[in-house]
Amino acid sequence: MTQQLFDRVVRVTIESETYKGTFTSDEFEIRFDVAFTDEPKPNESKIELLNLSKTTINRIKRKSKVTIQAGYKGDFGVLATGRVTAVSTVRENVDNITTVTMLDGEDYGEKSGDITFKANTDARTIINRLAGKMGLKIASISLPRNKNYNKGYTVSGELESALSEVVKDCGASIYYRRGRMVIRSIKSGDDERFTLEEATGLLGVPEPFEEEDAKGYKIQSLLQHRICTASIIELKSLDVKGKYRAKRGRHICNGSDFKTEVDVIS
Repeated sequence: MTQQLFDRVVRVTIESETYKGTFTSDEFEIRFDVAFTDEPKPNESKIELLNLSKTTINRIKRKSKVTIQAGYKGDFGVLATGRVTAVSTVRENVDNITTVTMLDGEDYGEKSGDITFKANTDARTIINRLAGKMGLKIASISLPRNKNYNKGYTVSGELESALSEVVKDCGASIYYRRGRMVIRSIKSGDDERFTLEEATGLLGVPEPFEEEDAKGYKIQSLLQHRICTASIIELKSLDVKGKYRAKRGRHICNGSDFKTEVDVIS
């Protein structure tokens, strides 16, 4: 195990139109639980900042942009970027604990509406229009097929449901990757060019799991910022070797643990 994996780094940046604050693990005790998954709903994460001043607490507002980075000295990166949805502070023994709850991605615009697309409109056009209405920025889009709606397409009600339906019609999926919306085949991924083994932080033995639509391994490692939704990593353990795709997981820092839990599939 390299010494580098023991020099922990956590950095949280919170920014609004009137305030920008950066909190580091050198100055503050910071805890977090950052979730990631290949489901279409934005992931919710929680960050705890201990013993902030009242002035600072009052400056952290809903809809502020949040970025959390973590890792080790010389090797840390972004775990998630999103918007503040809630802020609360409680007293616990001698500490004041401020919990910042965040959702992946940008601030949403319209939630519902009525839109009619003319005959022979393609899926990409509909996706871009719906995303624009919702205030969503698509970081990457790759449709296995760009379906053409010969009779047109009508949206009435929840825009998010309509967006998911059109994406599904194209054989693709929606998910968030480090806070950025991605639309592409669920089988696609991003090669991190990283090998997870004991020397790079693998903890324990990968545990097999099987579900209706997926099977693979449950893995724990020392916190690794390279692992997020759809990361392709090389796994090397005594019994398991090969390339796997991250389906879901979480990054955890709670004082004692500084780790990544992830389910990977082949």
